Amino acid sequence: MNVKAPRFEIDECRGEAEREFVETLHSRAEARGWYADAWPRDDRLILTVDLCDPEYNCVLRMLRVDFDGSVMYSGPDETSQLVSDLNPDRADVLRMCDQSPTLLANAAADWLEREMGRPIERLEWTRSAFRHRLWRFADTGEELLWSDSENKRRTDLGSPDRVASVR
Repeated sequence: MNVKAPRFEIDECRGEAEREFVETLHSRAEARGWYADAWPRDDRLILTVDLCDPEYNCVLRMLRVDFDGSVMYSGPDETSQLVSDLNPDRADVLRMCDQSPTLLANAAADWLEREMGRPIERLEWTRSAFRHRLWRFADTGEELLWSDSENKRRTDLGSPDRVASVR
């Protein structure tokens, strides 16, 4: 079934429900200026949005939406590699069903847009022996990931040398 959703690089859907879901999400993405990647699977469609740090060219979070024709899951992909299902037992994973594909797509878009809008900052420590970076949510301080020139998890570094707003 043909569908025109270039923001997801998808032109084929497996049924009317998937087409309605994709077209609704595509319309939201087009209106709000965001893009997603589409990963068709045998049993579902997966859409992802990668949140990146353009200065270091790295993915900070992979936001994920799964739709199987009647159930929608949304949540951060734990691996950023799509190697496992979203775990509905996690507090940050939303599961919705018994709604129209349009309502499920709008709920997915609401979640994606809310998560894309969360402020992320990068904290940097540069020392003679190492360089350490930490990315976190600016609104809560929750850590997302870290990078270290010696691949060491460091704590008690004191005030960072630089704090940069990433998103």
